Amino acid sequence: MNEAAQGDAPAAGLHGHAQGVVETVGPDLEASLAFYRALGFEVARRSGPFAALHWRGLRLFLAEDAGAPTAPRWTQIRLMAEDVDALHAAVRAAGIEPLHPPRDRPYGLREFVVRDPNGVDLRFAQALR
Repeated sequence: MNEAAQGDAPAAGLHGHAQGVVETVGPDLEASLAFYRALGFEVARRSGPFAALHWRGLRLFLAEDAGAPTAPRWTQIRLMAEDVDALHAAVRAAGIEPLHPPRDRPYGLREFVVRDPNGVDLRFAQALR
């Protein structure tokens, strides 16, 4: 894409602290909050059926809608970590059972997956050395 076309792109007006934030919607905000707190997320703001969470400099929004369906298959959020094996042990100690133990993947990451109450897969990964 040439510079002129880039300047006309919708994201061209984003500067400085612009950041994309994932928001998930589910039928039970309290269940979602309990799950994410057990993973180490901190609640930064709570307002009615909405919560903003932080985890290691990242943000995640949660919203409640009683009629919300579970997430479509393959809805995933990848979260990069420094030590996936230690994080896996901490997640299990918090009472959350990952879908599989940490494993090396052919695309250069070591990762494990947990599924949130709304069906969203969180893929905790670290780069293979």
